[in-house]
Amino acid sequence: MYMNYAEIGRRIAQKRRKLLLTQAEVEAKAELSPRYLSNIERGRSIPSIDVLMQIADVLHMTPDEVLLGADTMSQGGLDRKFAVGIKQLNREQQEQALSFIAWLGTQEIK
Repeated sequence: MYMNYAEIGRRIAQKRRKLLLTQAEVEAKAELSPRYLSNIERGRSIPSIDVLMQIADVLHMTPDEVLLGADTMSQGGLDRKFAVGIKQLNREQQEQALSFIAWLGTQEIK
């Protein structure tokens, strides 16, 4: 399968800018060396899958969004947003969120 690394880099840069993050901030959070993200965003470096997933995690992107540009508003994207949101909560908050979701499922929407 052919991977367009320039396009992958463009998607990463677009999402980073949308989140108002600098390249240095993403590099620090993803534990990347300085200037590496710049090279990835310009399609000059070919990152490993591990590096792409580190970046995706920092930018709250799915692998499909990074690699293929998949629509984040699809059902899968919505599922991913729930998963990311739950993952960021502590154990007690996760249990409360699940209780709320169970309760919400019993409510009639008008």
